[in-house]
Amino acid sequence: MISRLMSGLLIVMALWNAPLFGQDKADYQTELEELNQLLEEYPALIPNVLSSVKEFFRQRNEHLALMQKHEGWLFNNDRTHPWYGAENGSLPVVVITDYDCPYCKRLEPHLQRLVAEFPQVKVINVMVPIRQQNVQGGRLNPANYALNVWQNQPNQFAEVHQLLYEQNGLHTAQSLEKIARQTGTRSQLTSARATASVIEQNHRVFNDFQLRGTPAIIMGPLVIPGYVDYDDLKAAVTNLLANQTP
Repeated sequence: MISRLMSGLLIVMALWNAPLFGQDKADYQTELEELNQLLEEYPALIPNVLSSVKEFFRQRNEHLALMQKHEGWLFNNDRTHPWYGAENGSLPVVVITDYDCPYCKRLEPHLQRLVAEFPQVKVINVMVPIRQQNVQGGRLNPANYALNVWQNQPNQFAEVHQLLYEQNGLHTAQSLEKIARQTGTRSQLTSARATASVIEQNHRVFNDFQLRGTPAIIMGPLVIPGYVDYDDLKAAVTNLLANQTP
């Protein structure tokens, strides 16, 4: 028979990933029983499976170390990172985002819907401008501008945030000027110096997690790279909330 240790490791792997796929523990237990039977019939597979399990735990430990390293910067930094939803929500959802990224633009309505549907969720926007460092004809990028607004005119941020995502294609100096005039935030277009260090640290986090693009979502034990449909996002949130300690 396959060892109890192997069975236990496989169960932990399954339950660790359960929130991402929206499966409950009973479903995984059934699948693991099937896997156990398969390995008993084909024991030659065990070394490869064990190697995969060890690699899983190596990656998991690296992930936990990164979460601990960056926890304060990502999750306890309301003055720096724009957020919306429940201020003291039990499930913070960090989104690594770029206002020039088309997939980030598509993801934003899902995040707004998530906050409306789950009062426990707090969405934290971590700006990582990849598409362009400075807009055409300007001295800063949309992330600099948005962070300036968040720090200096927070009451205008929600409107600015929405308008920045509504822009088709890359932003330009003209598109930022139009939004700034519409929202009364032209003074926040003057300099990127106040927010440059924030974006630099955001890039360090981005690189540490070995992300390759935007968007990306960090919540609970999960790091989800790329765009995700609302149904999958909702399933992950539902499972994470169900597994929270009361």
